[in-house]
Amino acid sequence: MASATLGMSKSYNSNSVLQKSASHLLLELIDEAIAALDVASVDIIADFGSSHGANSIHAMKTIIDYLRREKKLFKEPLVVHNDLPSNDWTALFQLLNQNHSYKGIVSGRSFYEQCLPSNSVAIAYSSTSLHWLSKKPANALNCYHVYFVDNPDAYRAFQHQAALDYSQFLKHRSSELVSGGVLILSIPCVDSQGIIGIERILELLYTCAQLLPLTSTELLDYTNPVHCRSYDECVDENLFSQNGFQLIKYTTVSIGSPLYRKWKQEEITFDEYTQSTTLFTQGFSESILEQTLRKHGRAAEDIPNLLKQFWNLFEQHLRKQPEIGDYIAPFICLILKKK
Repeated sequence: MASATLGMSKSYNSNSVLQKSASHLLLELIDEAIAALDVASVDIIADFGSSHGANSIHAMKTIIDYLRREKKLFKEPLVVHNDLPSNDWTALFQLLNQNHSYKGIVSGRSFYEQCLPSNSVAIAYSSTSLHWLSKKPANALNCYHVYFVDNPDAYRAFQHQAALDYSQFLKHRSSELVSGGVLILSIPCVDSQGIIGIERILELLYTCAQLLPLTSTELLDYTNPVHCRSYDECVDENLFSQNGFQLIKYTTVSIGSPLYRKWKQEEITFDEYTQSTTLFTQGFSESILEQTLRKHGRAAEDIPNLLKQFWNLFEQHLRKQPEIGDYIAPFICLILKKK
């Protein structure tokens, strides 16, 4: 399956501060997920959307520790780290080689298809990944993100693609899980007002793209293949039931910008704040611009210079308006059990 993105940038492991916070909040539900687990043996634990590995390995170690504490681990499990074929697997391999707490392997497939054998997985986990769509269904006109578009057709196209992807994700995880296994999810969403939290950052991305020497076609194609679902789209008990899942628990959480808080509390300097916020944004978004440039035939030697210009512009704007990096991002955390 062709993917909508090349994956995260090389700085992701050290700068995924929001994703790390979401993962830690999700891990607070691990005890309830382990309590719901009802399998004869935990043979395979899988993380879908492992990226470069830092947050993923921490999550897998935490799950294994809980299993041991609750005496639900009778032998050493195999951990599978899944992500796109274009993921920076070298970064993940290096971390796995440094980690001796479990045996891990990787799966380079889209998680919108079946990645592992049927009835093989005891615990499936995915944090801050399901907002990435399997493909970009439309271009957002004159902006980077479809939420800013006065174009109902484009928004509906993204919403429809997100529904198809969520259904496929649940279908394939249900096939892979053994009966009594659990699926643990953290999904970026919109709040009751339709706010995703990082709107100002996304708007600045498009502003910087407009300042680059891009063609009109490149600028049109520079669209984020993401849909942050509503509560009702995330917590769909009919969809869960259709795919053989029982809803054990859900909770909504909101995460404020860790970097903005640290700067305001004088834990980091202004320079550190702007540099780190730029790197955080680069970590999750640079591949979209890089992929756009490649698609439209930019010379390989020109792309690094354009990307460097882009992030210099981003940091310059952030220094003038540091509040752009202040956000409150909503998430829904779910525990599902395979019937």
